[in-house]
Amino acid sequence: MKISHFLMFFALAFLFMQVELQSGQITIKSPKANDKIRYGKTIAVSWDTAGTYNRVLKFYWSESQSGPWNVLPLPKGKTELKDSSKPNIAIGSVNLTFPNKSTLWLKIEDKNDNTTNGTVGPLTIEVPTPAVVDETLQGTITTNKTLTSDKIWGLKGVVFVANGATLTIEPGTVILGEVGATSALCINRGGKIIADGTAQKPIVFTSGVVAGSRERGDWGGLLIMGKAPTNLGEAPIEGGIADDASTKVNGWYGGSDPNDNSGILRYVRIEFAGIAESPDNELNGLTLGAVGAGTVIDHVQVSYANDDSFEWFGGTVNCKHLIAYNGIDDDFDTDNGYNGIVQFGISKRLTDVADISNSEAFESDNDASASEKQPYTNPLFTNMTVIGPMQDTSWVKGTGANTFHSRYLTAAQIRRNSRMGLANSVIFGYPGGLELTNNNTVRAAENDSVLVRYNDFYGIKDNKFFYFGSSTNPTATVTADWLKTAAFGNVFTNGSGNTGTLARITNAYGSGNTFDPTPASGAPYLTTAKYDHGRLTDALVEKVAYRGAIGATRWDAGWAEYDPVNKDYTLGVEDITDYWDLDIAISPNPAADYAALEYTLTDNESVTIR
Repeated sequence: MKISHFLMFFALAFLFMQVELQSGQITIKSPKANDKIRYGKTIAVSWDTAGTYNRVLKFYWSESQSGPWNVLPLPKGKTELKDSSKPNIAIGSVNLTFPNKSTLWLKIEDKNDNTTNGTVGPLTIEVPTPAVVDETLQGTITTNKTLTSDKIWGLKGVVFVANGATLTIEPGTVILGEVGATSALCINRGGKIIADGTAQKPIVFTSGVVAGSRERGDWGGLLIMGKAPTNLGEAPIEGGIADDASTKVNGWYGGSDPNDNSGILRYVRIEFAGIAESPDNELNGLTLGAVGAGTVIDHVQVSYANDDSFEWFGGTVNCKHLIAYNGIDDDFDTDNGYNGIVQFGISKRLTDVADISNSEAFESDNDASASEKQPYTNPLFTNMTVIGPMQDTSWVKGTGANTFHSRYLTAAQIRRNSRMGLANSVIFGYPGGLELTNNNTVRAAENDSVLVRYNDFYGIKDNKFFYFGSSTNPTATVTADWLKTAAFGNVFTNGSGNTGTLARITNAYGSGNTFDPTPASGAPYLTTAKYDHGRLTDALVEKVAYRGAIGATRWDAGWAEYDPVNKDYTLGVEDITDYWDLDIAISPNPAADYAALEYTLTDNESVTIR
């Protein structure tokens, strides 16, 4: 390279890096110059509000730093946004999706004063390679339909299953969400899904790009709307997919039937789902709106969710054998009067990925305003194994080696007048154990309406096993030592070193399919579970000897997948089974130059040879 060329290259690179710093009176904080952005993925755009408070902002994109500029659509089709962040607070933000252009620039401009603006770029838009789909679903399914396992199915946009229709999905079927648009599957009130897989042939909802390229937020997720009670009456589901109030058909939930039946989810995996329509208004991995107790949800894994892994909005459905694996926000989020029992669940977090709104294993609200609306949010979680991001008790908040993300605060946050219960569980590797927030939540705990009993806490940073949220006041009985009440039977153990080892878990922080959440032989909590208080005595609660999700036998073996980024779904089925029944001959034997493979099938099936 000639010196003169090198200097020119250096000058251009320096110019690109400096665009965001010399872009006018609005400083764009994220994205930054030279960032790579995945096509179709919603990202948080944030800016410095100094001098822009209460202004109306517009957002533009261009393929050139000098324009021409095109309007960038905001959530719900809007084209402008009032900057509502408070004075002297540095950041305002909005979630945006960028167009499919290889390189572009972003501009934020005051609608009423175009000299007040900010620009950042270049931004590189990366388009992943789509996976092959045999048949695509789109629009509304109005009659009964079956998805067969001999095809790979795709979702284009948001697909609704209408009132009176049943969508049946055969064991081993793979459904791919469209990447680059908001794709999701929503079962409307009165519709049903029968997704009844097996341990050998689970049903998989996953990203619509090839193995090795999948990312959280590639598609929207699975939503089920029911007619069970909520403390909102009926409401549109969050995420921006619901009809308006004049229609109340697509994406609306709520009713008066606690035993409403929306079908079956059994041996199902949901991977890389979750799209943010706007802050606190996101699609999750599995969203359950007023789903009734007649519905079966058992053996369901949500992996790499871009918001909550599981979220319940009201309803009465009971769930068993749930896995929340490497999500970004909350693992189990309950709101608006959910009153179900969840037994046997695994939560596993990454160390360096968390949500801007803080991330917990459990987050529970009665509603957004902490009201007295009934039914109260009153779920019971029992026999959960909760694995936090802090792999060693010496780790600190931050980035780099031996740190965990600063947005991890507590394993369980019970707030806004919730009556959540947590029992017979093993919890470790979090900077905090349990937080009670809002005074009416504390009063509910004082009245024994918040049940936290028979749990083992290990490796909690600085012994912060229990604390009150900001502006929350203790009572005479719910003090800083409330969780240590002898009758509650909670156990607290701290020490140095690996928190998984401290909790006696076989391989809590194993990567991919080396992850093993089973308790080691001799773990003290294998014989200490109790079911003698409140809802723990319910006949629906299976009485086992152990605390935590797993005893001597792994119920996640065979059907769960802990390396979904690289899992090959090109066959259209989960596995090749019964291959040992084929009559195989290779000639010549030994082979020279080539070999001919002959095979005889016992059934009329498709064959893939690798």
